[in-house]
Amino acid sequence: MTDLRIIKLMKQNKALSIFSCFFVAVFIFLGFWQLERAEVKANLMEAFDHEQTKSPKNISSASLPWSRVYIKGIYDTSHQVFIDNQINEGKVGYKIYTPFYFDGGQAIFVDRGWIPQGKSRNDLPNINFIAGEITIIGSLIKPEKEVLVGSELLTNEWPLVSQTKSPSIIQNAYNQNFLDMVLILEPGSQFMNEYIGLSPFVITPAKHYGYALQWFTMSLVLAGMFIYAIKRES
Repeated sequence: MTDLRIIKLMKQNKALSIFSCFFVAVFIFLGFWQLERAEVKANLMEAFDHEQTKSPKNISSASLPWSRVYIKGIYDTSHQVFIDNQINEGKVGYKIYTPFYFDGGQAIFVDRGWIPQGKSRNDLPNINFIAGEITIIGSLIKPEKEVLVGSELLTNEWPLVSQTKSPSIIQNAYNQNFLDMVLILEPGSQFMNEYIGLSPFVITPAKHYGYALQWFTMSLVLAGMFIYAIKRES
């Protein structure tokens, strides 16, 4: 079939041609977009790994996400928060956020690790502990933005159960503004529960490469179906 014949058949099937060409272009664009996202995250992963090799520094306004820092202050053990729906090795449980006050009134949520859910959702684990002034070491993270559904994101009784990891939302239960980052205690720290390995992203660069392959494959399949349909018209 000559090029002129193909062009003629495409003109005779305008709706199919427009539909196919449009979505082939969209799929190719999405494939390259995923490749770009993979490259960005690969660079950020490299920065993350580099930060994790550094010695911890005293927390300050210049501290960046993923930095290792140390803080001297005190836990507020009477106003802790369970982060709901946290899966660890196939088991359902919670992350524990404990407020930590330092430098004359500043506050940050400390992620003290994972704890399994009780026999029922009404049977909350015991997370009480006693601590005086203490120096803690951990890594700062800024929780990824979530798609939040429903108005009841926090329960009303302490310890709270939260459907979000966002400090800006959880802080509404306190008469205090918290830093917009969370400190994840290092494994082996005092008062640390089960540690879940720190990862800066839910979606890794490898997953983005996989998504890119899917989009490129879909573009090839659609282009093949279009060519087949055009040939049948000849």
